[in-house]
Amino acid sequence: MSKIDVILAGLEKVRPTAPGEWVACCPAHEDRSPSLAIKDTGDGRILLHCFAGCPVEHILAVLGLKLADLMPEKRLGPVEGLKRLPWNPRTVLEAVAFNVTAIAIAAADMAHGKLEPKDADRVIDLAAEILEAVKYATR
Repeated sequence: MSKIDVILAGLEKVRPTAPGEWVACCPAHEDRSPSLAIKDTGDGRILLHCFAGCPVEHILAVLGLKLADLMPEKRLGPVEGLKRLPWNPRTVLEAVAFNVTAIAIAAADMAHGKLEPKDADRVIDLAAEILEAVKYATR
């Protein structure tokens, strides 16, 4: 039984309105005439909307379902042909600018004798991140 069949079987006064679309009485409130719209998008997603305002979570709870039941199952594993997209240069520069600013603040603290050992370790990490960004930018 498909997901949409399970949902429709738990509802009353179900009637089709278009291919892949139905209305039914909402199980989350007393409903005399259909106020729940159901749509099977065809890509594994199922949409529910109660025109009386019932939250989808309440509707699903009455049906014994969860939000995940309205979504397609995740495909795990590698996808052939998928390429890792490069970082946006602006994003890289913003990260470097943040690190440089943090190092400048630490340098000012160091000049006044306020830099603690744990802060010195963080400065080293920030500098390493800047070097990684430079390596990335120059490949």
